Amino acid sequence: MVHARVLGVAQDAGVPHVGCACPRCERFRDAPLLPACLGIAGARCYLIDATPALPQQARMLPSFPAAILLTHAHMGHVAGLWQLGEEAYGARGITVHAPEGVCAFLRGNEPWRRLARSNLVLAPLAPGAGVELEEGLHAESFAVNHRGGETFGYFVEGPSRRILYLPDIDRWDLDLHALLARCDLALLDGTFWRRGEIGRQVDVPHPPIEDTLDLLSPEEAAKVRFLHLNHTNPVLDPDGPAALVAVQGDTIPL
Repeated sequence: MVHARVLGVAQDAGVPHVGCACPRCERFRDAPLLPACLGIAGARCYLIDATPALPQQARMLPSFPAAILLTHAHMGHVAGLWQLGEEAYGARGITVHAPEGVCAFLRGNEPWRRLARSNLVLAPLAPGAGVELEEGLHAESFAVNHRGGETFGYFVEGPSRRILYLPDIDRWDLDLHALLARCDLALLDGTFWRRGEIGRQVDVPHPPIEDTLDLLSPEEAAKVRFLHLNHTNPVLDPDGPAALVAVQGDTIPL
């Protein structure tokens, strides 16, 4: 069965958050939430983003990923590429599809430059470009406003369903209604529940779940699952706010 699998639901650093001993982080000490990542399985397997937890996440798929699509170059989305180098997996020819600016960054900076020479095949994507992963399994990029460089979201389409994967965005300047009209299920940035959740939220802007839900009709909201959850987000609590969050390990038929 062609399917996607939610391999992680947390913000880049995971939950528990490094150096934090708050009650929420302590609850997840023995069953951590991994950084947001989507696996895709058909005849072969694929990843969207290469997180610091790549070894654990790759084991959640039927086979090791044959290709990786990157959303952007922040730590939680590219740090796992280190695991493909000679010190670890020793990959040969794994294709990495990414925004052109991300490919340029990887080619120009160590340790990525070494990987790009020996272990990976960088395949720059323009916004709106499609990638035929295999027969009947297609991904399409689109540009997203996110600080720190070129960023994509992706539509992933299988034989029967299309899902939207958008773990990072600064604000809803995209037409969210049009995006949701094009998919059967959407995995969206849910980093924070509300404005002011952390003291430096102005430096790490993400649309709070509260605000996103206010934009949506009930029919649209039913399509949405939130991920990229920060350890401060009360939706992680058993008695937290009612919102549909993605569940780590869930399988989504495509």
